[in-house]
Amino acid sequence: MKSFVADIPEKIVFGAGCVDTVGKYAKRLGKRAAIIAGKSVRPEKTALLEKIQALLGEQGVESFVYAKINENPLMPIVDAGADFAREHQCDFVIGVGGGSSLDSAKVIAMLCASGGSVRDYVLDGKYAGKTADEIKTLPMIAVTTTAGTGSEATPWAVVTDPETGKKPGFGWSPVMYPAISIVDPELTLSMPRSVTSNTGIDVFFHAYESYVSTLSNDFTDMFAVRSMELVAENLKKCLDNPQDIEARSAMSLANTVVGPAISISGTHIIHGMGHSISGHYDTPHGLALSSIAVAVTEYTWKSDMKKFAKVAVIMGADPSQEEETLARNCGKTMKQFLAQFGQGVSLSSLGVTEDMLPVMAADAFEAMGGNMSVCPVPVTPEDAIAIYKASM
Repeated sequence: MKSFVADIPEKIVFGAGCVDTVGKYAKRLGKRAAIIAGKSVRPEKTALLEKIQALLGEQGVESFVYAKINENPLMPIVDAGADFAREHQCDFVIGVGGGSSLDSAKVIAMLCASGGSVRDYVLDGKYAGKTADEIKTLPMIAVTTTAGTGSEATPWAVVTDPETGKKPGFGWSPVMYPAISIVDPELTLSMPRSVTSNTGIDVFFHAYESYVSTLSNDFTDMFAVRSMELVAENLKKCLDNPQDIEARSAMSLANTVVGPAISISGTHIIHGMGHSISGHYDTPHGLALSSIAVAVTEYTWKSDMKKFAKVAVIMGADPSQEEETLARNCGKTMKQFLAQFGQGVSLSSLGVTEDMLPVMAADAFEAMGGNMSVCPVPVTPEDAIAIYKASM
């Protein structure tokens, strides 16, 4: 049995209606909160931020809203959010929204306490080599409004550099975990169908990739398998009946319980290569992952036939088949699995052109080298280009 270290230092508050407790938890962290949110939850579009501000006010906490985060958040937007929080002398941060908002809130909390800009902490930035002991952050509350990304339960963040199209993931464990994560499934009821599908399939890939990653272990496998099962059982229900609170709750649980898995064993090249697609083409994250997942599965299935057979059965394959048959056909099973959620896409359908494949492959190794290194089958830049080509 593999050894592992599990450092999961956050409070998770889960359940329908639990967003009403945000004020109670916030008053323990400070007196002035920067609320970081996406454009989809701007005050003119939803009453959620107004509600959260009222709940904070009841507990004597002032709050200031920065609702400018875009999908695939850009470094200058995040830097401006840090400036906003500093200008208002905020002593903690609340991220409200999906993964983009929560990732941005984590980075803003770090920048406010540690200084500098986003670029300083990624790739060859002057602070990129810092250790967790050298990183400081303001306390953060994560209020997730999607059942996807798992950002409320990890120390990781992803921000896009608009100048290069690179989309590096980074973070320091345990300091960049949210102090408190509020997971209220009722907040996911209003998600559009496309967001439900894209974020839901992201949850599945978090679990799937962590399950077969070279860093996986018995501890992370428990979370990964349960998360995959919950997605397979409930994502279609959410698409067919968006108001099904039980299915929405199950997806929220799937999203949250996979956090420890991806915090410890990580994701591998589906995410590593998928980020390059989103970085260059501003593609929704779930679609970027789906476009290459079948080819990646066909490249990796021989690494652990028992695990790939298990994944195939979770996705709906006949469990009476031989283990090797299930594993060999896992890619075909995945193609059918993705189609039912509207995720049966190719790179060409997303606008990717063949001349960009070497560029995206190089970016994957530079910006997401950690992910590329834990693929269950070793992968080279030439292999990555071939996978991209097979996904066209």
